[in-house]
Amino acid sequence: MQTRPRTKFVMQLKSRRCPKCGAKLNNQVKRCKRCHQAQTKPKK
Repeated sequence: MQTRPRTKFVMQLKSRRCPKCGAKLNNQVKRCKRCHQAQTKPKK
């Protein structure tokens, strides 16, 4: 059985960074700690 390739979408889910200030975020966070910018999920 093969594993699925790591697509651009999957990579975007993994690298959680703030779109405004670029701070690294953990997966559960809804807002950035540094600038309080709301997070957007990448569109499928």
